[in-house]
Amino acid sequence: ELHITASAVSQQVKALEEQLGVLLFERQPRGLLLTDAGRRYAGDIRPHLAALDEAARRLRGTRALRVSLMPPLASRVVLPHLADFQALHPDITLRLDTRVQTVDLQQRQADLAVRYGTPPWPGCVHRKLSDLQVQAICPPAIAREYDLVAQPQNLARAPLVHMSERAQSWPLLLGRLGLVRDAAARDFHVDDYPAAIEAAQTLGVALAVLPLEKPLLDSGRVTAVGPAIGPLPEAMYAVMLAERQADPAIAAFLAWLETRLAAL
Repeated sequence: ELHITASAVSQQVKALEEQLGVLLFERQPRGLLLTDAGRRYAGDIRPHLAALDEAARRLRGTRALRVSLMPPLASRVVLPHLADFQALHPDITLRLDTRVQTVDLQQRQADLAVRYGTPPWPGCVHRKLSDLQVQAICPPAIAREYDLVAQPQNLARAPLVHMSERAQSWPLLLGRLGLVRDAAARDFHVDDYPAAIEAAQTLGVALAVLPLEKPLLDSGRVTAVGPAIGPLPEAMYAVMLAERQADPAIAAFLAWLETRLAAL
């Protein structure tokens, strides 16, 4: 983004630390970590840097919008159609953050976040974008091997993909269906939702969130097992600071996103 080398960045960081007389980063074999002082400094200056950036963009007639998205929303809904948004709004430059970690809107780490959960979010306002459902999905070959479409009760002995960050998802669903897990059945364990969806295309049955995974189902790479369950207590929300509610760039992006979600 700065069009300079990593070593030049390193020299600038070192010069900044010497100027301030404070160590901002801990040097580690695999990169840098902020020190406590660095973290406080970053929080203090971030709003001012963002204001400078925004002033420059207004002068040039463009606007940057930093949006934090859930990974499946980014990969299934936003990124495949991003060119359409840019054609409609050439004056808005989107900066997408698709990390699993939650950004801090009050620290101006993003202008807008699309989150899965239940409101409220402290210090923020929210707007519901979509209800969500859970759908069991698996590779077509596994669906045929265990006859899961005709007999979804066979989930009790089919290979399941578990997420460590939501370890109770399968036990809760099996309990709701009145199924007892076969002790001889095979289980796969992955860290998070994106990994589980990848595994559902090759290894076993995973729990997908609809409507986000509708494009994956439509592709034929996975098969739906049993009916979708929902709506869930959690839903998809747009979350922002109250002062940003009237932001035209946010309004434009949300209007476009709601159209894409409705198309699912």
